Amino acid sequence: MIYTISTIEVGETIVLNIDREPTKENTRRLSRTATLDGGAVITDSGWTDADRTLEFTAMRMPEETRENLWAMFRKESRVNLACPEGVFAGYLQRIRIAGANIAISFMVHEKLT
Repeated sequence: MIYTISTIEVGETIVLNIDREPTKENTRRLSRTATLDGGAVITDSGWTDADRTLEFTAMRMPEETRENLWAMFRKESRVNLACPEGVFAGYLQRIRIAGANIAISFMVHEKLT
C-alpha cells in the first residue's frame, strides 16, 4: 500500500510503502449531562474526519527517505497525506524513527477527497 506525504507550498513529496493496512478508528462527538432524576441526557453531534488521528508504520525505509521525513516534520506545519482512504490535510503529530522503521501519527484537519 502506497502512502504519500507532501508539503502544501513547496510540493516536496515523500512516498512510503506501508506493509499492512492501519486500523480504521474514529470517535463520535458526544456529550453527557446528568439529570435531576438520576439519569442523563446524551447529545450526539455526529462525527467528522477532523476527529481522526491516522497512525501507520513503514518498514525497511531507505535512509534518504527517513532523513527527508525527519526534515519535513521539523520544518513543515501542515501537510497533505494521500492514502487508500483519500487525501487529507493535517499535521504530523508524532514521528518515531527506529532503525529503518518509521511510525507516524497524522492528525487530520480535513478530508480533501
